[in-house]
Formats: sequence, C-alpha cells, structure tokens
Amino acid sequence: MTTIAKPKHALQRVSLEMSLKPFKSTAPEAIEAVCAEAIRQWLPLIGMAGSCSVLLWVADGSEILVWDGDLQREIEWARYIGYANEQFFTHLTEGTDPRIAQPYISEPATITYGDLQFIIASFKRIAAERYGIRMEVGATFDAGPEFAYSDFKYKLHPEINRAEVNGQFISLKADYTVVCGWSKLKEDHVDYAAYPGGIPEGTPFGEFLGRQCASFLPALGFDYIWFSNGFALSYFPWTYLGANYDGKQLPMAQYEELSTKMLSFWEIFKQECPNYRTEIRGTNYGTGMDLAKDGIPLLDLYERNYVEIPPPNSPWGALNYDFGLELTGYMSRIAMLPGQTYLFRFYANDPWFWQNPWWDLYDREPHDIYCPLTVARVNTQGELESPGIVQILTIDTEKGELDADIPMEVIPHIKKAFKDAPDQPGILTWLYPIRELHEAMAESDEHASDTFFHDWFVRNAINQGLPLNTVVSTDDFFAMNDDAINKLQDTILFTSAFWIKGKKAQRIVEYVRNGGKIIFYGRVEDPELRKLLNLAYEDELEGDFSVNLASPRDSIMNGEPISEDGSYQLFHHSHISGGGLSEVVDDLADCNTFVHASVNQFEIERVFALTRALPEWDGGRVGWVRGSLPFQIAGITHLPVRQEKEFVDSSVFVRYLLQQFGYGLYQTKEDAASESALMFITRKDNAFILTGCKQDSSVRLNLQFPEGAPLIVGQTAMIGNGTAAYALDRTFHDECRMFVNQKQTSRITCRENQPVPTPKKRGRTLRTISVYNLIEAELTVYPPLAQLQAGNVEVKIGDQALDLIGKVFGNRIRLTHISGNIDISW
Repeated sequence: MTTIAKPKHALQRVSLEMSLKPFKSTAPEAIEAVCAEAIRQWLPLIGMAGSCSVLLWVADGSEILVWDGDLQREIEWARYIGYANEQFFTHLTEGTDPRIAQPYISEPATITYGDLQFIIASFKRIAAERYGIRMEVGATFDAGPEFAYSDFKYKLHPEINRAEVNGQFISLKADYTVVCGWSKLKEDHVDYAAYPGGIPEGTPFGEFLGRQCASFLPALGFDYIWFSNGFALSYFPWTYLGANYDGKQLPMAQYEELSTKMLSFWEIFKQECPNYRTEIRGTNYGTGMDLAKDGIPLLDLYERNYVEIPPPNSPWGALNYDFGLELTGYMSRIAMLPGQTYLFRFYANDPWFWQNPWWDLYDREPHDIYCPLTVARVNTQGELESPGIVQILTIDTEKGELDADIPMEVIPHIKKAFKDAPDQPGILTWLYPIRELHEAMAESDEHASDTFFHDWFVRNAINQGLPLNTVVSTDDFFAMNDDAINKLQDTILFTSAFWIKGKKAQRIVEYVRNGGKIIFYGRVEDPELRKLLNLAYEDELEGDFSVNLASPRDSIMNGEPISEDGSYQLFHHSHISGGGLSEVVDDLADCNTFVHASVNQFEIERVFALTRALPEWDGGRVGWVRGSLPFQIAGITHLPVRQEKEFVDSSVFVRYLLQQFGYGLYQTKEDAASESALMFITRKDNAFILTGCKQDSSVRLNLQFPEGAPLIVGQTAMIGNGTAAYALDRTFHDECRMFVNQKQTSRITCRENQPVPTPKKRGRTLRTISVYNLIEAELTVYPPLAQLQAGNVEVKIGDQALDLIGKVFGNRIRLTHISGNIDISW
C-alpha cells in the first residue's frame, strides 16, 4: 500500500466529480481499473488534503426519484452528449439539430443499481487499500432537463416543474422549467422504496425526495448528496431575473412568502433525511442578487445548519468570461460560514456537452484558478481563511475519457495558487452585510432595489478592474477586538452605505476617526454617515444625466464615448439602483472635501463621487461613489444587457477613486470597446502578488502604489514619477517586493537572480532579486518578515554592500539616491 504524505498545511478535502461514462464495461475488474486510474491521475492533488471524495453524476437525480429498492433494476443514466429532453429547449431544431442528445458511444454499458453499488464500494476500497486514502462518495440531484431523460419528471409527474407564488403559477420561459422545491406531487400508484403503495395526493416534493434519499443513499453506499444548479434555492437559477423581478418591475412579490416557501423544502427534507450532509452548488449569482430577485434567505440555511459549506464559485466564468459575477457571488457566500471552511470549484471538463473548458474555453490559461484563489475571508480574529476544499468539475470528458494531461497541467497551478494564498487582506476588503441585507428584505419589500444594486454594482466594478478579493462579514467586523481591527490598517474597506444606521454607523465613523480607510457606494441614509461624508439630501432624480469626471481616467487610444465638453452620459434607473440620485455637498466651504464626479440634469446637480479626510482622523480617509447600474430593459436573458456604449458604467469610478488612497490603477486601451483587464492584489509573506487576466490582450496597465511604481519580478517597465507601464500576459500571477520613485523615466528591469553566497551568508543565501537601470531612485523593499527580523537581508550596489542601519522601518526597507543596478538578497 502506498500512503500519501500529507503536507503540514493540508486542505481538508479534495473532491473529484465524475460521470459513469468511463465505465464502458460493468465487469468487476473493468470497474476497479477505472476507479484506480481516476484516483492515480489526481494523486498529487489528493495528497494536499486530509481526505477525498468522488461526486458521482449518475443521471439527473431521477435515479433517486424512481428508486424502489431493486438492485437489479436498470438505471436510465446520463449516457449522452448533448441536450436530453430536447422539447424543453426552443433553440434546438426539432428532431434534426446535432445538439440533441446522442449516445456517447455506439453501445453504452447497461448499468443497474447493483452495478452502481459496486462502483461506489470499489472507489472506497481501492482508495483505502492501495493509497491509504479515506474516501467518501456523493450523490447528485439536478433540477433541470438537460442531463438525462426522465419519465418521472416530464411524463409521470410534470407538476413538480411548476412554482406557485401568491396563488398563481409563475414562469419566465414557456419551455424551460426546473424542479421546484416547494411543489406538491399528484397521486400515483407506483411502488417506490419510501412509498411502496405509491405517492399520496399533495405530497410535498421535499418530503418525497427526503424519504427516497433516506433509503437510496445508505443502500447504495453514498455518504452525502449534492444539489446542483440552484436546486432547492431558486426556480430561476439560470437568469438574473426571478419571482421578484421580471426586468421591468422590482419588487413583484413578498419576501416573506418567497423565503418561507423555499425554507419549507429544507425543513421537511432535513426531517426526512437528517443523517446525510447536503452540499449545494447554488445559483450563478450572489447572495444579494438572489435575495432581491427570488427572496432566497441563504443566512437562514446557514444558521439552521441545513448546509455546512457555502455554495462555491460559479463555473459560468468559463462560458461567459464574467469573472466579476463569479467573484462577487463567491465572496458574498463565504463572508459568513455555516461551518468550518468553504469550497473552490474548478471547471476542467464537461461530461454532458462538447466543451472541455481547460482545452477550449480557457485555452489552457489558468485565470479561473488564480483569480478565484486570490479570494479570502477575514475572520473575527482578523486572520485570513482560504478554501479548505478543492473540487474538480469533472475528471472525465463527454466521451468518457480520463485525460491524464488535464491533471498534469492543472494541478501545478492549483498548488501554486495555494502556496501563494494570502496571509493578510488585499488593498481592498469588501465589508459584506449579509445579515443586514436579509434584515432589510424582511423589513420592507421596497429594499429589493438596494439589495439588487448592492451586489450587481460590485460585479460591474470587478469587471472594470477593481482589485477586490478580500471579504469580511459585518458580523465578524463588529465582533473584532482592537488587535483584530489593527490587522485591517493596510486595507481599504469597501461597503455599501444604505444599511449603515444607528449604532453601526457610529462604529463605522469611529473606525475612520481612528485612522481607518473606507470607500462607500450607494445611497447614504444615516445622518452621522452623511456628516462624515459632508453630504446632504435633496429631491431624487432619475433618467438622463451628463457626468463631469474631475479625476484621471483610463487612456483610450482611439477615442471614447464622451460628449464634446468632455463629460460622460449616464442613464439612471432608480428601481434597480437603490433609488434616485439625491446627494449634494452639505458644506461647500469645507476644504477637506474633494468632489471627483458630479452629474447634471437640466442644470440641477448631484454629487456622484467624493473623498474626505480631516487631519485629526490620524490618517483616516473616506471615499464615496453613488453608483448606477447601466442595465437596459431587454426581455428574458441570462445576464443583464448593457446600455448603449454612450452611457458610462459608473462602477469604474471606484477604481479611479483609489488614486486618492495612493493607488493609481489605470489601463490603456486601443478603443472604448476593449474589455478592462481584471486585476487582484494579495499579500503573502510581506510580498504583493498581482493576479489577473485580460480578455483583450492589447490592454496595458499603468500602476502606482503609495510608495511608488511596483517592480514586478520578471518584468521590464518604463518607470518615471512613480508610475510603471506594464504589458502583462493574458493570465498573470506575479510577485512584487519593491517599489520605486524616480523623477527621470528609465526602462527598469526586475528579475530573479542566482543566490550567490555572501561573506555574511556563506551557502545560506535563499534568494537574490536584481533591479537594473535606476536613476536617483527612492526604493522601498518588502522582504519576507522572518528574514528581515533575523537580519538576513543584504543590499549590494555592484560590489558595495549597503549598511541598512536606520533604513528598516517596520516591515520594509527604505533606500534613497540609488542609481544603476542593485541586488537584494536574503
């Protein structure tokens, strides 16, 4: 037996998702060979964790619904490539469309429940006997029609695909429907394991599924169940619209009714199936988005212990490049944990359809590994927590192949991302009000506008290049002691303003006056918060505005959609943007208030972005961007449709506002249609790590930090006046430990060099970083803290060693008047 050595800081679990397609034969030796090969290929990843699980995609969960206890019964399993139940997809040409489900091989295996039982047992036994791995196996349930044909869902009990709200059945698409968690079944006289004489009339679906699972899971050997694609949360998991928002009207329903109906499924399901862990994929959207559109009370699922792990990052980014949506949803779910850890999911293969993302959608670029794994949550102690579970969707292809090249290429990136996992907050931390959002929705259905705006504005901002990848819940923030609060001193908090009221507003104001930095967005209600920002309130306005932006902006080489007077245009929809525009500067004579953007409608002005800092705030500073969502009414779509190009997406103003906090993060684009580069900044062992991706590889970055231009290891840049111009790769994940300020522009290179022994460190030099072509520069160096504190850092200009006495300030070294080339080693 080979036992895998576990690293000291191991993941809790690695989960491998897999369909039954690799099992082309049900002969015992053939099944065992597939199980062994599946484990063997992923051993380097499994070796990072304390345990492993296999999540088996058998069909679409209908194998649970029709389970009658007969192990010899054949399973209708997902043995196709393409769309099953094609009648529910209007984009398919009836009968002739090549995208309609076809068998993946000419003669797929016949698989019985007994065969499935043997597959599960084989995985566990081989993992334990050959590799010393403790393995679980999970079952799956999907609410949609596309994975496998299902007579139960669409012929015997189609009523489970209808959702009733306020006495009426609701829908957005006439053809595509999913199983509704709170639906009720009609009577039948078919034998089921949990209902031997048939289903009684009006049986809640949660009761039926729970009882069937309570029989099916132990009989087959499953250890837990996974609810896929928004099942048990939303009846509209595929669209940003929902029961409460049809693209025109928000709100449309009552939060109390929607949330009660959703929770009714969970209450009865957990009563009937209490002994098995339930994991959820969630929707493609964020907590606030789901609250606003469908009344989904995720916090209740957490606090009632219905789930132990938050829903993971959505795989949608591979399909639509909307990584802002992926990271917004991810952070909103992990801000608070129902248990001890959370999950990162990577979309490597697809066993149902023709795409295999690593090869075709990602083009072997690892951005959807590195970018989501820059995300970390801050706990009550001020410490950062990265995911403890890695899950691979899936390890097999649509043809049933176990492609060994996938793990060989993907695993090193996952390992690198976890090696570089952040150990302190990034430059920006989202203060996420998960409890306050739920309370606002419960207080008034009219708060749906604020809640909708809350997450979607952040999604847009990330897509515009905002480096937001750290999150802390309001519960954790307000529970922090002084030591924990001090760990936030190098980050800028970022939060909406509408929920900040009363004592919480006082705490926020106190935080700023004691040196904290915060950027707010959205409407401001609380008087104390308005006073802090020097804002007053006048009549709300909506509709067309001109926007005057009085701050630096991205460079567009071939023009951009602005008016002849240099202003942008903005169209403000109040019903999705937290109300109308109403804020004005209260005290125009205040010399500490700086307005960076304002809007004008028929000579009536509203302030749109500002910053403020008072000397007595001990370095504290506040910023605020009102914000507006640039969405237009566009019918039933998966994602919001952007307004015409002449209207600005004001979420980019948040990135521009960072200049007032010392971070100039600007982009140079060939034209206005160029997509912004995504960039995230993490901290690891005192280094700054810049991670991101460029949908348009022609976009260039112009970067300035509070201590000058960042010197990225392995890169060359033109640097002068504290700004560096970089042309980075499509996917970048680069380290920075030095910043330079020099008046004269020069082409500066920063690179790894050989760790030559020195008289002080004979044979013990770990690393040398060299910088070339400095001109009378001020250089700030951030070495590893342990090496700095041990006195192991050395600096040489040519053959001359610099004396560092008096040049170490806290966690950094500051050097002045440096010209030529310099070597820093430790």
